[in-house]
Amino acid sequence: MTNRTLRRGDAEWPSQLDELGAARPPQALYVDGREIPHQPLMAVVGSRRPTIAGLDATKTLVTGLVEAGFGIVSGMAAGIDAAAHEAALDAGGYTLAVLGFGLDVDYPRRNADLKRRIREQGTLVTEYEAGVQPYKSHFPERNRIIAGLALGTLVVEGGIKSGALITARIALDANRSVFAVPGSFRNVMSAGSNELIRASQAGLVTEVRHIFEELAPEFVPVDAGELGVEKKRVELDDNEASVLSLLDDVTVSPDRICRELQCETGRVALALARLEMRGLALRRGIGYQITAAGARVRGADVCPEASR
Repeated sequence: MTNRTLRRGDAEWPSQLDELGAARPPQALYVDGREIPHQPLMAVVGSRRPTIAGLDATKTLVTGLVEAGFGIVSGMAAGIDAAAHEAALDAGGYTLAVLGFGLDVDYPRRNADLKRRIREQGTLVTEYEAGVQPYKSHFPERNRIIAGLALGTLVVEGGIKSGALITARIALDANRSVFAVPGSFRNVMSAGSNELIRASQAGLVTEVRHIFEELAPEFVPVDAGELGVEKKRVELDDNEASVLSLLDDVTVSPDRICRELQCETGRVALALARLEMRGLALRRGIGYQITAAGARVRGADVCPEASR
């Protein structure tokens, strides 16, 4: 569909935006792309500077939500927002981006291709007329539309004063569900999501079925908790299993692993190389982090081979 303007009472107007709690509803929406569908939507928001663990969690959870019939709403910012839109599109699902500027403005420039994909396969929405630039004050305002469009808001990493936390609090005020992915206490970008969980303002989510259990059990597909998870048995030798057990979503150096295991450098280096080749570990600068696949393997019953 072509660019269009929506107002209350129009057939395409999302009626859930009229129920934003203390926040004011938008007076009009400028829209480009597909018609806004009548399907359940989940907002996914988070840090502009995510960790690998945060990006992995976003892809896994968004894929599960799409496979269960949810559309994904976010703000097309760098980081978690962009990852959520991309994961939805890659999974063949619907995504809606709420912008804090006019439809004709490309911001951030690195997301120009993503904006084009969303315009072609999803929907772009803003309350700002053409030519309006991305002023800082627009983004907290934009967040109320993200929260208002969705049945719930999922926070994947975010600082205490981040926009993701603003979106979550707007969602709470509007009587929407809020969920958060926990992170390491050493990761400042997880401080906001961890605080939401600590204060009992958000449901803890480590797999997609946790969202369905509270929000929409009727959308749970068979084995929803295993969406996107390869079910074949993983074989690790003793060295690989020991090294994997020490990896985290923050970088751990090989020297630290050697000290903890009291193991020769060569054996640790070989184990790390094998884990990286299998997608269970990721090299980051001078050390290694666990991947989402590695975390699943560590949490499952792995099949140890005889030590070599």
